[in-house]
Amino acid sequence: MNTRLLRIGLSAVVVAACAIPVTAQFVVYDPSNYLEAVAQYEQMLQHYQFLLKQARRVPVDIASRYHAHSIDWMNHGIGADLQYVGPLLAALNNGDPSGAAYRAVVDPVDVPIDVYVRMPVDLRRRFATAYSTVELSDSMTELAVDQTGAARTDGPFTLQAIKNVEHDIANPGDDFHSQTALLEKINAAAAIGLRLGEQTNQFLLSSLEQQLVDSKRKRGAEALLINATIYQWRYGANYGQDLFRNTADDLDRWRSY
Repeated sequence: MNTRLLRIGLSAVVVAACAIPVTAQFVVYDPSNYLEAVAQYEQMLQHYQFLLKQARRVPVDIASRYHAHSIDWMNHGIGADLQYVGPLLAALNNGDPSGAAYRAVVDPVDVPIDVYVRMPVDLRRRFATAYSTVELSDSMTELAVDQTGAARTDGPFTLQAIKNVEHDIANPGDDFHSQTALLEKINAAAAIGLRLGEQTNQFLLSSLEQQLVDSKRKRGAEALLINATIYQWRYGANYGQDLFRNTADDLDRWRSY
């Protein structure tokens, strides 16, 4: 009985063993694959150490060490003691596209239409040249006053934007120093630089225009001197004789009284 049971038990074990799927795997060792894996791991470790070095902050207080002190925009004071220049100072503070504030403090030139037609031809040209210089100067000055006022109005906002960029650069938070954040700060600083450059070009243009007015005025004065010299050499003798004769006649009449 015991032998029969033993045979049945062994048969059951054999059948059960045959029913179990074979899952054993054979591992083949390849030295070249192992060396390649070690090299990749070493390279990854070196790259990680490089990233750690790149993530280190400057070992100084950026906020105080690199802080740039800017001069705040100042406006012209408009006090009660200023009787007549107040509107022009307000235009220099806030702008004046109409130019009315400037024209209020300068002497206007008369419209010469009625007398221009009665002038000799040579005098007309000289008169028009001098008149155009005044008109040119007024136009450029009015534009310069308006640009100065507009710059004073926008200046504080631009200065605040510069301070904001400076604050974000010195912010110790990691969110402000990611690659995207750095690119955004660089782009913001570049945009501010472009705007300041454009504004600087406007002021340089105004300065150039003022120099053109001065050059035209100086040229006009030199031309008048040259023309006066030519006139003197051309008509000086006759003019001097007439002047001497008329003066002598006047003196004779004075003595007769």
